Amino acid sequence: MKHVSILIPNGHTSLVNIAGTHQILNQINGVVKQMGRGPVFNVQLVWLTKEAKQDTGLFTVYPDCIISDVTKTDLIIIPAILNDQEEGIERNREFIPWMIGHYKNGAELASFCIGAYLLAATGLLKGKKCATHWAHAADFRKMYPDVDLVDDRIMTAEDGIYTSGGAYSYLNYST
Repeated sequence: MKHVSILIPNGHTSLVNIAGTHQILNQINGVVKQMGRGPVFNVQLVWLTKEAKQDTGLFTVYPDCIISDVTKTDLIIIPAILNDQEEGIERNREFIPWMIGHYKNGAELASFCIGAYLLAATGLLKGKKCATHWAHAADFRKMYPDVDLVDDRIMTAEDGIYTSGGAYSYLNYST
């Protein structure tokens, strides 16, 4: 069974990225259960503390665990962070060494939309292709000139790192 860690970043994040990913992966578990097999994914919402309030004040997310509880994961999902990106990175700095460590231990990383900023802050995107929301392309290039931002793609995959060009791009992927 694959362990999936969906990050709950500090700030104003895309709850659709979080809830949608959680729902899709658990629906897959439901389908394989109907086929008489065990679950494919162990999906956990992961944060820095036990209660994640969104900056909008509209929602509170209750994570399954905190980062120190996760000793091994196979995939880390980074949702879009809607705050000012430099502020968003600073408020979520504690995730960075955690993501790097898990990547070095074999985990894959995936970012939705402008979650690519936090992913790029790890340094793991240096020299790699990356997609993000088109409206943030110029700013992203300014902050991360060593990342190969591709405007003509909505998704990238390279060395176990995946990025998408918009919050809903994951719905459009085909192989």
